[in-house]
Amino acid sequence: MHEDLLDQADRLAKIDVKNPKQANLRRAISSAYYAVFHLLVDEACRVQIGALHNQAPFRQVLGRAFAHAVMKEACKSFAGGTLKKGVAKGLPVGFSVPGEIRVLADTFVELQDSRHLADYDLTERFERSDVLALIAQVRKHITNFKNLAPSNEKRFLLACLWAWKELANR
Repeated sequence: MHEDLLDQADRLAKIDVKNPKQANLRRAISSAYYAVFHLLVDEACRVQIGALHNQAPFRQVLGRAFAHAVMKEACKSFAGGTLKKGVAKGLPVGFSVPGEIRVLADTFVELQDSRHLADYDLTERFERSDVLALIAQVRKHITNFKNLAPSNEKRFLLACLWAWKELANR
């Protein structure tokens, strides 16, 4: 799904040959955000449920439990490299968030903010070159994240995307 959404974002940003319509640029930003959202949800569900074809219905049901605001709070913390005390409690001494995880977490936060601007602030104007650069950056960060070897840190981020609210309040 995330690849289709990125392709859609790219098409929307380029669809108007001469004068790009703000509506298309805004929808492109939104599609780029949802590409990262669905990538993270899918990855988290694959870790939790499994990646086999017959497990897809279970992944899809679990995927409905993810909340944008909770994911943003988790990503803010991971992007900053320091986890809230209640979340970090019990983690190995010296735990740190790998750079590629920090980058994708930060990308998620920034994209969510950009999507809100694109969807709700009609005073904001977008340039095609900026939107295309954003899409290219998102594509790069997704590829880097997907190429990360499985690790406890990566699995922990993915679990925190749905468990953050409970963990952060402990």
